[in-house]
Amino acid sequence: MLRLCRHEKIDLILTYLQNHEFITRPKVDELLGVSQTTSSRILKRMLQKTLIVRDGIGRKTKYRLPEAACHGRRIDPEHAKVGDTFTNEEPMRFALHHIQTEDGKRWLVAFTSREEYEKGEDASTMAEGIKPMLRRCGVMPGEGFIINPWGGKAFLLTKELMQLILDVNKPENGIYFEVGDITKLDVEVIVNAANKSLLGGGGVDGAIHRAAGPGLLEECRTLGGCEVGEAKITGGYDLKAEFVIHTVGPRYRKDDPECPRLLAACYTNSLELAKKYNLHVIAFPAISTGVYGYPPQEAARVALRAVEKWLTANPDYGMAVVMSCYDQKMRQCYQNVIDAYAPGKE
Repeated sequence: MLRLCRHEKIDLILTYLQNHEFITRPKVDELLGVSQTTSSRILKRMLQKTLIVRDGIGRKTKYRLPEAACHGRRIDPEHAKVGDTFTNEEPMRFALHHIQTEDGKRWLVAFTSREEYEKGEDASTMAEGIKPMLRRCGVMPGEGFIINPWGGKAFLLTKELMQLILDVNKPENGIYFEVGDITKLDVEVIVNAANKSLLGGGGVDGAIHRAAGPGLLEECRTLGGCEVGEAKITGGYDLKAEFVIHTVGPRYRKDDPECPRLLAACYTNSLELAKKYNLHVIAFPAISTGVYGYPPQEAARVALRAVEKWLTANPDYGMAVVMSCYDQKMRQCYQNVIDAYAPGKE
C-alpha cells in the first residue's frame, strides 16, 4: 500500500486523504485512536523520509502541464538532461514544474521511491529530505504535493497537512545563549550581519560566506542588495543551517534615535522572515557590534528587547532564538541585561 513511511497507522491517514482535501490534528488523533503525543511521534517519522521530486512531468490522461513553473534553487535546467540524478549537495538550480488535476488545482509532484517515479516517463530528478521540501512548498504557489501520481494510487499532501506535520514537536518560545562560532551551529537558520551589497565582507559576514561556500555568494548576487534594518533569505549551502537570513545593521552614531530603531528592526524582520518560511530555530550574531561600532552592552539591550517583544506577539509560534556570542564578554553583556530586568530590580 502507498505510504510515506513504513508504519501501518499512517495507512489510515493516507486512506482518509484520498477522499478529503485536508486533515486536522484532532482528526489524526481520532483516526489513530491515540493521544496527541503518540500521533505526533507517528507523524514525526514522516519527516525522516526522503522524497524524490520530479522535473519534466510527462503528459498523462488525468494530468496536464501548465506553462507556469515554480523555481527552486538547486539544479540548472540548462545543464540537466533526462536521466540525470542530483542530490541537494549540488550547488545548482532546479525548476520544479506543477501539474494540474482535472479540478483545475495545481500541484508539485513527488515520489517516495525510485520504483514509483520509474512507473512514468524518464526525467531528471532531485533527492531531498521531506522536511525542507515541505517548508519550501509552503511558500510556493499551488495546493501542495501530489504523491506517486503514476499507477492510479496517488494521494494529495495539502498545505494544511504539511503545516500539521511541520508543527509536530516545534520548540517552545525561548531565548538561549551560545558562545562560539555561529557557522557551526546546528540550527534551521542563522542570521548574517551583512553589508548592503550582501556580497560578503569581514567579521561574521565573511566567516559565513567562507563556511557556506561559493554557492551563497552566487545566490546573493541575485538579491539586489538589502537596506539597513531589512532582511533577505538564501540557502545555507555548506553550512549546517538550512537557510541564512541576511540583515544589515546600522552604523553606530551616538544619540541618534534611528540607531536603536534600525537595530531592533534587524531582529524583528529576521524573525518575521523565519516565520514566513516556517523556521523555528534561529541563531543571531551580535549585529553591528563589529566594525559598525555599536557598543556591545547597548546592542545587547536592544537585541533582547526586540526578540522578547516579537516572542510576546507570537506566543504560539514556537521559536527558539539562539543568541550566538563571539566571546564570554558578549555573553556577559546579555546577562547584564537579564539581571537588570530580573524580579526585584528597579
